[in-house]
Amino acid sequence: MSLPFTPESCDGCPDKIVCRCLNVSEAQVIQMITRLEVRSVRDLTHHTGAGDGCTCCHAKLQEYLERFGCEAAAMG
Repeated sequence: MSLPFTPESCDGCPDKIVCRCLNVSEAQVIQMITRLEVRSVRDLTHHTGAGDGCTCCHAKLQEYLERFGCEAAAMG
């Protein structure tokens, strides 16, 4: 018997999709934030396409920027 789908069940997925409109993965978003030091949703959209469709993922993208942008800045 399979378990019902919940958003939390995808938290550990290696290719978790952040932007469903343009099929942008969490890994792609984090890579742009940490390697290119992207610091805004607008720049993240420019580099990955995430958030350029219906825009409902903008809040999630901002969360990634806050979390991983701070970590990247702390690492130097």
